[in-house]
Amino acid sequence: MKKLISKKFLSAILALIMLSGLFAAMPMTASAEDDPFQVTENPVGGMYWLNQTAVPLKATFEYNMITGVGIVDIETPIKVQWYWSETNSNTGRINGLGETVVEYDKIISYRATLTHTTAVAGVRYYYAVISYGAVVLGDSQQWEVVPMETATAPAKIEVRAPEPPPEQSFDVIKIDEDGNLLAGAIFSLVPDEEHAWGEKKSYEAISDEDGSAIFTVTAGVYILSEKQAPDGYNASDETYVIWVGEDQILEVVDYNTQNYKPYETIIFVNSKILPPPVQSHIVTALKVDEDGKPLAGATLHIEGVNDKGVPRVYDAITDKNGVATFEVEPGEYILSEYAAPEGYNTTDDKYNIIITSNGVFFNFATHLEPYKPVIFVNKKIPTLNKKDHFAYMQGYPDGTFGPGKNMTRAEAVVMFSRLLAKKMELTTDYRGDYYPDVPKEKWYANEVGYMQLLGVLSDYSRDKNFRPDEPVTRAEFATLAAHFAELTLTDTNIFTDVANDHWAVKYINSAAAKGWIEGYPDKTFKPEANITRAEVVTLVNRILERKADAAYIAANLATLPRSYSDVTNHWAYLAIMEASVGHDFNKEVTGDEWTEKWTAVYK
Repeated sequence: MKKLISKKFLSAILALIMLSGLFAAMPMTASAEDDPFQVTENPVGGMYWLNQTAVPLKATFEYNMITGVGIVDIETPIKVQWYWSETNSNTGRINGLGETVVEYDKIISYRATLTHTTAVAGVRYYYAVISYGAVVLGDSQQWEVVPMETATAPAKIEVRAPEPPPEQSFDVIKIDEDGNLLAGAIFSLVPDEEHAWGEKKSYEAISDEDGSAIFTVTAGVYILSEKQAPDGYNASDETYVIWVGEDQILEVVDYNTQNYKPYETIIFVNSKILPPPVQSHIVTALKVDEDGKPLAGATLHIEGVNDKGVPRVYDAITDKNGVATFEVEPGEYILSEYAAPEGYNTTDDKYNIIITSNGVFFNFATHLEPYKPVIFVNKKIPTLNKKDHFAYMQGYPDGTFGPGKNMTRAEAVVMFSRLLAKKMELTTDYRGDYYPDVPKEKWYANEVGYMQLLGVLSDYSRDKNFRPDEPVTRAEFATLAAHFAELTLTDTNIFTDVANDHWAVKYINSAAAKGWIEGYPDKTFKPEANITRAEVVTLVNRILERKADAAYIAANLATLPRSYSDVTNHWAYLAIMEASVGHDFNKEVTGDEWTEKWTAVYK
């Protein structure tokens, strides 16, 4: 066994002891005079917050080669052990805090360290004890190994419960796409790991019935996001970086450019979770002219409600093969033509269809039939005679015109039949079974049949009956007139009393767009009012581009073939004379304006 002192030195000590006759048993705790390990640095205490890691406790024991009486050697490994006491004492030996064992033959000096943590607030005294075995001369004059130890003075450690860190509050708002406040959204606030400081805690908040979620947090840098949306909504994927200080809250726009701005309530918007796609079906329809030639550019229309009662509108335009293709969800609809190709009139054919999970069907009053692509037939727009200004209206036998009187539906159709550029064959029988309330012996039957064949009565008669003797309304007359020119479709409805879903809205607005009708000063059209004869000639003259020559009429009034006693001071006097007096004329154009100069009248 290797000793820390030489045998020669040991013999000298032995001789000294025997000569002096001094002998005493070594105490368990060595005195300062005979302890080879002296404390050269005591642990230093301090005050720490609860759960805070303290500065390491340090104690230094230095080995000194002293020759105290009775100590001849250190025989065992050296142990360093930390203890704590509730009093200012290094003898309490409470709860050893670990030990360090060092082989004695490797020690010259030793420094022990310990990191203090505690979960209990209060005052503690910590100290270190060094233990070893010393070789001493016993009562039998034999050398013995005796346990020895040296302790440091206690170090006072005071642990206090920390004051809660200051907190700041801010809120976020949750709404849907329509701006409605949403309750039940869960928001998350977690430390921004790259830039975090402070306590680095995470928080959650739930929006209340006012859509507000409030966070109360300690200072730090956080990432704000939506963790869970309310039922029926998609969560927002937006994130924000929030900087919380002791006296202010900032939103971090960009760390790199140090772009920060004062926090303003952040609004998260949730979109509704859409229901799964509804299984739709393909519906096709065909468009041809009267010779069976496919027509492109027709707008066909499907309108109705789906199987959940929600209104649905579908439009499709025919391709070069005359085919219009729709993709329609289950429901009940009406298939019709909205607009014909250029140069053609629309048809008033309509088909009730129903779409179920089993397919597409015609929806008849009593039964369903499998759908087959329907064919809409368009006829060319007939040309009106704008070249010859013959009389197309006349007065009554009593010498009056009756400007405020009405016109029947049959009279209106017959009048337009006489204004066609291509006259109908008077010897041809055009009468048919188109309308059950138009007997073949009636004076207007042939003209009604002819105009029906031309395709100009679509939507003018909206059911199976023609109603020939009923007064024609302003909406009906505008519809009839619209079939003699290209339909001008517009989304602008200029009349306050014509609903956007009125059956004649597209015809009325088309006539207004062409300048044929102007309505009333209060911006109404009065579509259901019966049209007067004065209004008829005013509208038809505009269609035919005819204007009366006021000077000629005034100068030749006495010799005109017609004059009326009830219209001299009427607002439509000139329009009535233009319509009821046939004449030759010259047209004089100045810029965008033109005038008509009569040269002769027909007797």
